[in-house]
Amino acid sequence: MIRVFIGTDSSIHGVAEKVIEHSIRKNTDEDVHIEFIRPGWKSGCTGFTNHRFLIPAMCSYTGFAIYLDVDMLVLGDIAELWAYKTPGKWCTTAIRDDVAVIDCAAFTDITPGTCRNKKKDAIRGQIGGRRLVNIQHQWNTIDMLTLGTKLVHYSDLDRQPWHPIPGHPYKQHPDADAVALFWEYFEQAKAGK
Repeated sequence: MIRVFIGTDSSIHGVAEKVIEHSIRKNTDEDVHIEFIRPGWKSGCTGFTNHRFLIPAMCSYTGFAIYLDVDMLVLGDIAELWAYKTPGKWCTTAIRDDVAVIDCAAFTDITPGTCRNKKKDAIRGQIGGRRLVNIQHQWNTIDMLTLGTKLVHYSDLDRQPWHPIPGHPYKQHPDADAVALFWEYFEQAKAGK
């Protein structure tokens, strides 16, 4: 079974939660366990930026897990991402670590309490030489659909298609096709397709 953990804030990301879960399940034949990590999960965190560091403890420091941010649309087969499992490593893409495949047994020194103190950089330092950058960039394409995109990350908070923050002055997203695809997946999720 592929374990996927998604950092979220359900109070404003309910639409995005439906989209990412549907997109993962639609594009794989594998058995997938999806768990949303929301603020307050044994940590007191108010956002989900640091939630990825809770995963080893959530898995009782055993096996592997995938971490994703909630503001993503998965177009590739999650089993392909799962194939990046590497003993002793925290695998990410070169530029960002919003997509990760984690060997939970290798990170017993990263505890949920660290998130409470917002010491993201210190935690990354603990990962240090155990971080392996080998996941293809197509697994974290920022805000655009490009040839070979396997995951679209709607990372620009001012342009997210579902407008999670009430009253926020949103701007037009730079890729109309990426926006249309997001809403297509949302409609499919609502219809149970």
